[in-house]
Amino acid sequence: MLKKNINIKNHKLAWFLIFFFITILCFFLRFFLLEDKNSWHDEWHSIYVSDPNIDNSETLKRFWGDKGDHFLTEFYPPLYLFLLKFFFKIFGYVDDYGRFFSLIFGVLVVPCSMYLAKFFTNSKKNIFLIGIFLSTNLFLIWQSLEIRAHLLVVFINLINIILFLEMIKSKTLIKSSVYFLVSLFNISLWPISGLIFVGKSFYLLKEVLEKKQNYSIFVLFFLILVAYIFLNFDYLKFNLARDFHYTSFSKTFFYNFHFRSFFGSIFVGGIFLLSFAYLVIKNYKIIIFQNLKEDILFYIISSTYLLTIIYSLIRAPIMSPKYVIFVIPLILIWTVLKVSKLKNSNFFLIILFSVSCLNLYNINDFPIKRPETKVALKKIVDSNDSKYIFTKENDVFKNYLKTKKIYQQNNLELIKYEELSMIKTFWYFCLNNPRFAYGDAKLKTHQKCKLFDNKSNFLLLSEFKFPDIIIKKYIFTD
Repeated sequence: MLKKNINIKNHKLAWFLIFFFITILCFFLRFFLLEDKNSWHDEWHSIYVSDPNIDNSETLKRFWGDKGDHFLTEFYPPLYLFLLKFFFKIFGYVDDYGRFFSLIFGVLVVPCSMYLAKFFTNSKKNIFLIGIFLSTNLFLIWQSLEIRAHLLVVFINLINIILFLEMIKSKTLIKSSVYFLVSLFNISLWPISGLIFVGKSFYLLKEVLEKKQNYSIFVLFFLILVAYIFLNFDYLKFNLARDFHYTSFSKTFFYNFHFRSFFGSIFVGGIFLLSFAYLVIKNYKIIIFQNLKEDILFYIISSTYLLTIIYSLIRAPIMSPKYVIFVIPLILIWTVLKVSKLKNSNFFLIILFSVSCLNLYNINDFPIKRPETKVALKKIVDSNDSKYIFTKENDVFKNYLKTKKIYQQNNLELIKYEELSMIKTFWYFCLNNPRFAYGDAKLKTHQKCKLFDNKSNFLLLSEFKFPDIIIKKYIFTD
């Protein structure tokens, strides 16, 4: 009995150490990039709408498009923005704190995915590898530092699937109630998450055909749908009526199926795509004619791809990799589970492990380049001769500047044009054809950055150019 207890304790300790090590690794790979991270257009809007200093009615006005000096509607649900607003209210209205909000869920996604994998395997090696693949996945790392809903969406989707699997094992009123609330929150946060219910329904339908008594869960699905429509009717009415979107649908999608984005490079994405395709072909009979529990992941993945393609073709393109980012953990879990059943599994896993780790070399190569706002502000602070900044950028960007920690710590101050004559010495802060809007093409200096060039009463004292930004120090002369 004593030996049995010792073995149980050692077994639990081994699992604890695996989860602890992977979680710590995941945290440092993300936190490593936090300090030097800047924001871009999408994030400026998240910050602007989530201002904790305005009331909720004003938050909704901003969400629906009132952005001060211009109008731009947000097309994703407002729930995330209210959560972010609450986080800012507690910790302070600083852009990096919004990034930390995403980082928390970016870290939690990894142990949560490993826990999900334990429903299908007890192999410590497989769980460890799944943790490594997720920890080193560049797309998840990058999105963990973006002030958007994506990593919260991944986390809630994983919790949703875990609760579903728990409910299949044994249905109770408590489990059903918790699943109902989490599911309602899930699709209210991100409607495309509703596609996971299609994959789950396919799995349940096959179970029903095998005469297993799980058909009652369909009733719960229906109640979730009804409650969601009731609570989000205005949002659905607005979005389903439009036939355009910011994303585009390109034929190149069928060359890579988002894998290039999901895995950080063409090379690594290609290896994982070929591996995934090979495993689908090798297991197609099992997938079609059997109903292995692990294949629920494949049903969710395939239904998500299929339905986003259909909607993009017949209504509006929704083909951004970010929109279906929640399939990445499912792809990796399913791939490892299927590879582990191959005769030469160790060879395959070593290749996948190697390319995943080596891909970290590109960890600083963010796909969307952010204007180096922190560097420019630090230059202004280091000059130590004027704390005043003037910019012609829109209200959303001005608000973003005010949420920079370096701006607040050094008492920098944004001023209006009519105040320049009173301030005398000031910095002109100008976004110069930022790369996120124009690509990598080298363009001439944006015309607005030459605002004071031909005005005799403004004397240029110094000028500094950074990627996407020009700052100029002027003195007003009578």
